Amino acid sequence: MAFKTLTIKESAYKALARCKQPGESFSDVIEREIAQKITTTEELLAHVQSRMGKGIGLRQKSRRKAA
Repeated sequence: MAFKTLTIKESAYKALARCKQPGESFSDVIEREIAQKITTTEELLAHVQSRMGKGIGLRQKSRRKAA
């Protein structure tokens, strides 16, 4: 298995560390997080909400009828 060295900002390191579960390597975290396939806006919203832990919602554009 080949290895690569990455340089990341400290904020990115801390974000990875928060996602890391016991027994996981940082490579495991990156693969787990990137490997998720998001195909719908609902899946994207659920993914963002799970990572942010905040009430995030979609705003719907109001459609005006032509006069």
